[in-house]
Amino acid sequence: MQKYSLVTRIVHWLSAILIFFMFISGWFMVELDYYSPWYNRLPELHYAFGMLVMILWLVKIIRLLTGQQKRLSPPIKPFERILSHITQLLFYVFIITLVTTGYLMMTAEGQAKILFQLIHLPALTQFSGQVVDTMGWVHQYGAYILMLFVALHIIGALKHHFIDKDDTLKRIL
Repeated sequence: MQKYSLVTRIVHWLSAILIFFMFISGWFMVELDYYSPWYNRLPELHYAFGMLVMILWLVKIIRLLTGQQKRLSPPIKPFERILSHITQLLFYVFIITLVTTGYLMMTAEGQAKILFQLIHLPALTQFSGQVVDTMGWVHQYGAYILMLFVALHIIGALKHHFIDKDDTLKRIL
């Protein structure tokens, strides 16, 4: 059995952990009231981990475009291969959309965002409240849709492991 490269496996599992954290923190973040001890801390962690997701996926995209990220294909049916490619493409689309809308909302006032009093993220432009609301809607519902694709990805991995009894899951572990 040929495993994915160490870099691919690290990016995959670190992305998985971060995406779950981002979804859960985003869910709770919007419900926090001003007096919560997490009112300032959780959004800052959400922003910082979002930037880490952006960096990881930039690495992933660069590796994919330069041919360094190999695709290992088990013997699968043609419709499964098509479904797999569509799901992978949509992962990229939704991650890029979420990272972009998150960054733009975070800096929407036209001022740099400072994380942990250390990292300065420049603002690209300033947006009206209506545009920020639209980006927030895209960000929120895009996250829900992304989690649907995460669930499909997990179901597919478990199907390969328990029903097809192939090495698909073992290759990424």
